[in-house]
Amino acid sequence: MKQILKDWAIEITILVIAIVLACLNPLKVSSAVLSATKTYLNLFIVIVAIALLSSFISITIPKQTIGKIIGRQSGIKGILIGATFGTLMIGPAYMFLPFFKELRGKGAGVNIIATTIGAWAIKITWIPFAITVLGWKFVLFFNGLIFVFSILSGLFAGAFFKD
Repeated sequence: MKQILKDWAIEITILVIAIVLACLNPLKVSSAVLSATKTYLNLFIVIVAIALLSSFISITIPKQTIGKIIGRQSGIKGILIGATFGTLMIGPAYMFLPFFKELRGKGAGVNIIATTIGAWAIKITWIPFAITVLGWKFVLFFNGLIFVFSILSGLFAGAFFKD
């Protein structure tokens, strides 16, 4: 019993909080359950898609190919590929972190993964809106800094973590 409580502590805490809130405000329960269900279904589709992509890469692309393209020894080419991929990525971390783990297992360098995660801060889809709000000089300058510092963070991670 203690092991179950230990393993499921967060889930049990959330359940207790949900029950208390439902008792305090029962009229909101149905809208909350509906909202949670919609969110779950939207996330489920994305999670399955990332799982399928990870499986596809795992099965079809040999470890040597991954290592050659985005391995530690791929040099600046691999870092630029990682930075470009990170810039184009859309979605939350819980979807891509298992994907990065799969790539690491297939030979991707920690420097490339770190660069990709750093460049992920650039949101291509938000740039037009950001330009209208903040101006094109600021947006291009700021995103340029993010891109450069993502590359630097990848280089530092590569020096700190040996594959």
